[in-house]
Amino acid sequence: MDKEEIITSLDIGSDSITCAVGKNIDDKIEVLYAGSKQCKKGLKNGIVINISNLSNICRELLEEAEQEVGDINITDVYAGIRGSHIDSMNNHGVYTVPRSDKNIISDDVYSVIENAKAIHLPNERTIIHVIPQEFSVDREKGFENPVGMEGNILETTVHIVTGNISHLNNISKTIANAGFSIKEHIYHIYPLAEMTLSEEEKKLGTMIIDIGDQITSIAIYYDGKIKFSKDILLGSYHITNDIAYALHIPYDEANKLKEIHGCTISSIIAEDSEIEYISMDKTTKKKINKVALCEYIKPRVEEILMEIRAIIEKNECFSYINGIVITGGGSLLKGMDRAISKIFRINDVRYGFANPEYITIKDNKYQNQKYLTAISILSYPVFIKPQLEQFFSSDIDSNGFNRFINWLKNLFS
Repeated sequence: MDKEEIITSLDIGSDSITCAVGKNIDDKIEVLYAGSKQCKKGLKNGIVINISNLSNICRELLEEAEQEVGDINITDVYAGIRGSHIDSMNNHGVYTVPRSDKNIISDDVYSVIENAKAIHLPNERTIIHVIPQEFSVDREKGFENPVGMEGNILETTVHIVTGNISHLNNISKTIANAGFSIKEHIYHIYPLAEMTLSEEEKKLGTMIIDIGDQITSIAIYYDGKIKFSKDILLGSYHITNDIAYALHIPYDEANKLKEIHGCTISSIIAEDSEIEYISMDKTTKKKINKVALCEYIKPRVEEILMEIRAIIEKNECFSYINGIVITGGGSLLKGMDRAISKIFRINDVRYGFANPEYITIKDNKYQNQKYLTAISILSYPVFIKPQLEQFFSSDIDSNGFNRFINWLKNLFS
């Protein structure tokens, strides 16, 4: 296969790595492979804690991907990242068009974005994404791309995502030790939201909630653009841990109980039958009914959702939310959509899936929430990055140089 057609992603999760491989065919991603491996000894809360262990798992996963797809040689990957070290903010930039004709060119757009991203950062942090939200010309808002317009004052608001340099470098070192390189670090919720929310949802106001094992990520869209994003250190792991602690059983057994019989709202349990489980000694069998199990699950679910609500209530974006889309393995807990609807008092709650307009998944086994983020990251270089680059490709190095040459010619003519 043509190397340029193949895209590979690695989603660095809370305690697992997920890989996806896709092929760009006529500006549409066809998913060729998706796989996942646990790495509790190498990752914690999205942070690398053992480079050697994680490198081995990454190597195994990527080599498995090469074998499954066949006739490909993976050399580099797009890495999806998350964690408490990720932070985001919105910032405003202003730029005065210096030329007498006042026609806005790409240089001006580049300059106003540069002004907007000129924020003070501690030495240990770096900018991961700068995402323009909108532009205004002479105080008039609503311009998506002002190039070609005429105006004196150009303004923009951007969404800036930052991360800890050491944590990002440790991810790069891990992938390098596995024999591969990282093309780009990508905040995972960004492509996930772009590929699961419809254009109408982005415009009218929608929050996406990605419930992972140890981390829950949220992003809010309004007027077609991302307005807010945040990671919190709560996830489905904490629900499982509560069950294990309450029943005094192994974590794996508690996880099995949660996934097969767990529920967030007791009222949707059709039949309150007894469930058999194995105790800590791994031989003694005990029983619990489904309603009682739900009572161990419900408080933690409410805590996670109330924590999200408390965070977004402090932000003006809270008023933008007209619908909610949920993704991630933790979203599959029975009744999660109803619990979210109840806590946020929003009726329009649905499960997310990859937009078939951009992504084709022919094999049904890849239609799984645990692969959704990695698959969404495949879209970044094809659909998302080109949209960003239209604002960051300045004419300063080309047209500016040509203008300088013409000035010299005129000077000495």
